[in-house]
Amino acid sequence: MKFSILSNLFSECLWWLLLWMFLAFLLGWILRKLFGGSTDTSCCDELESLKTKYRVLEEKYNNGFKTKEKVQTISPSVANNLVASNTKMTPYSKLKNDNLQIIEGIGPKMEEVLKKHNVNTWSDLAGNKASELRSLLDNENPTRYKIIDPTTWSNQAQLAADEKWTELIAMQKDLDTGKTNAMVGTDSKLEKIMVKLGLLKKWKQDDLEAIEGIGPKIAGLLNDAGITTWKQLSIASIEKLKEVLEKAGWRFRLADPGTWSKQAGLADQGNWDELQEYQDFLSGGK
Repeated sequence: MKFSILSNLFSECLWWLLLWMFLAFLLGWILRKLFGGSTDTSCCDELESLKTKYRVLEEKYNNGFKTKEKVQTISPSVANNLVASNTKMTPYSKLKNDNLQIIEGIGPKMEEVLKKHNVNTWSDLAGNKASELRSLLDNENPTRYKIIDPTTWSNQAQLAADEKWTELIAMQKDLDTGKTNAMVGTDSKLEKIMVKLGLLKKWKQDDLEAIEGIGPKIAGLLNDAGITTWKQLSIASIEKLKEVLEKAGWRFRLADPGTWSKQAGLADQGNWDELQEYQDFLSGGK
């Protein structure tokens, strides 16, 4: 009797124990699935593969690509384009270096004679002494070219070759057909050529309309106010100029005289290339 009761009790407890063990196993399996218990290692394999590829690329760069990049050279055509893009452009940049007629004392016929003797560019002319040029002319025609004086040609040509245009213009204004010690200031041969080629504008002395932003009406207003020359305009204060404009009415108040004095100073000094370059960046004088 006692054995039967114990046997039944044991059987019932065993079933409960087995049930709890099964539930515990099932709960553990679910938790592993949800919180990292997976044995799938594909993501780790992909990460290791990426690391390997990165190390290979890094080694190639350090051993080859980086060095190649450092010693890479620029082709001549690219280099010339870079130089050209960084070169300061002026109206004189359009002149060709074989235009010997910009030299005071050299006309079309004389240019033809010089090129006949392989003096083709400004540098070629600068490389000849005055005595050598004299001999060249005497050998060509001692009678016809006796009155021609090539004394300053080499110096003028050197200034042209060096693109020292302002100095060349100043020098030519003191020359008379290429000779030194002109009695009075003359026009610059270079300026004449530039005007003829349409690269420079020709203005009469003290014409206020040479100033960007000044038209006929404003020029008249300034003249009425006693400002009649480039020199006077160059030293006039902005306040004075604004006062003249304001008195003339609302139509002239929109004009901006902020750059007029600087422009007038360049015109008064004869720095036409610098003036034109400056005016290229202005809009209505602003």
